[in-house]
Formats: sequence, C-alpha cells, structure tokens
Amino acid sequence: MTSPATPWHARHWDGSWLVIPDLHGHAARLDAALKQAARHPASRLAFLGDLIDDSPRRRDARRAGTMPGTPDDSRQILATLRSLHASGRAEVLLGNHEVMAIATVLDDHRPLMDVWWRVGGREAAASYGWRGKGEAGILAEDLRWLREHGRLWLSIGPPGAQVLLSHATRPSPSRFLSGHNRAADLTPSAANDDVVWLPLGLDSDNGARLRSLPLLPDGFTASLHGHMETPDLWALLDAQDRPAYQLDLHPGQRRMALMHVGSEGKLTPQVVRLD
Repeated sequence: MTSPATPWHARHWDGSWLVIPDLHGHAARLDAALKQAARHPASRLAFLGDLIDDSPRRRDARRAGTMPGTPDDSRQILATLRSLHASGRAEVLLGNHEVMAIATVLDDHRPLMDVWWRVGGREAAASYGWRGKGEAGILAEDLRWLREHGRLWLSIGPPGAQVLLSHATRPSPSRFLSGHNRAADLTPSAANDDVVWLPLGLDSDNGARLRSLPLLPDGFTASLHGHMETPDLWALLDAQDRPAYQLDLHPGQRRMALMHVGSEGKLTPQVVRLD
C-alpha cells in the first residue's frame, strides 16, 4: 500500500478536495486513491464511507478465491485513515458498513450483526483477529474512533459553489439545517437511515431526474455519493437539475472514480485503473 508518509499540514491546503468512494476493505483501492492524492498535494481528502468489509461480490469480481472468514484489509485501511485524519488531511463519512460494524461490536445489536456478518463483516473482523465473541480489542477502538469522528454528510467548496457529500442519499433540507451529522444523530433505527442506506436511483439510468432526491440547500451546485454500484460515473438530477454524482463503480470495471473539487468549486472527475 502506498504510504501517506509525506508530512501534511493545514498550511499546505489550497481549498481543494479529492473525494474518494467506497474502499470496502481493499488495500488496492486505497493504494490507487493515495497515488492519485499524491498528484494533488495541496488537496484535502474526503472518504465517502464503506471503508471496511470485503463483500462477496467484490471478492468474486477480483477472483481472489478466498474462503469465508479470510481477513481483508480493513484494519490497515482504518489505521491509514486515522493517520490522515490526525494530520488534518482527511475527513471520513460513515457508510452502512461502518454503521453495521458499530452497532454490532459496540452496541451488541444482534439483528444487524447477522446482516453485517453475511456482507463482509466476518472478513473485516478477521483482519483484527476477532471472531464475533468476547472483547474486540483494537477493532472496538477503531469503531469508537469512527463513531466519534465519522460524519453523515460534509459540505465542501466555496460559498455559492458548495458541494454536499454523503454516502447514500442526501439529507433532507430540514435535516441538513439541523447540523446533526454525527453517528449519534442517526435515526432511531440505524438500519433504515436514508443517508447511509438508501441507494439513489437504483433502477434509473444515467441522467435521470428523480423527484425522490432531496433538494440541495441554496449555494450548493451538486452532491457526491458512494454506495450504489454503477457501470460508469453517473449523474442523477433533482427537480432543480442539480446533479448527484455516483462514484462507486461496479468492481467488475476494475476502475475507481474519484472527484476533484477545486478551490473555486469546479468538479473534475478522475477515473483510475486498479492494479
């Protein structure tokens, strides 16, 4: 994995961002993202959630042939992201996989544990040497860190050309204005919280206009999301024709879509191949 060893300080920041979609416990995806980040040394990084868990679809897509319970790269990914966050370079959003892991390990939420275990939690836990019972050790420590520092959404870009980031769908306008965008602010049933769970336009084509897509606040030009696997970089439109870009390319594509948001708010897609 490419090391984020180059010292970084807030004084290096030029106001731009590089937005990075779902990693799903794949060191290769983080490595590709960090290589691209090296080309933007003055940019901060924003990760759109689903950092952990090697789902069976992804494991099959890259033909790894691993057995259930084989450790993925979740532990080293969170170690790297914690270092990037501590330096001030990165912000981290919560995806549904982090929500499931937090509920399972920290809150003993058995129904969500059953789901999490089937969709990659077993492999993520194995990367920490945890088998689902007893003290979770460093895994619990990392999840407490995510619960404290992970956000449900993030606003980036300059006034008048801001961009909203969230894992699944946008928060409703009233929810956005509340400012309640931390793990503690998830809806009472975290398994149904739209911002981390609801895929945008699951049966819609690229460029479709969705009445169900919450409108953006004034001063925002677009939103960026992961969560929904698409064959290419897609843009879905709200009723005011402001786009919601889907960055999570299907793993069979062997590509990764990132978005550079310039200091003036310009959006520049950057699609890289995975080694």
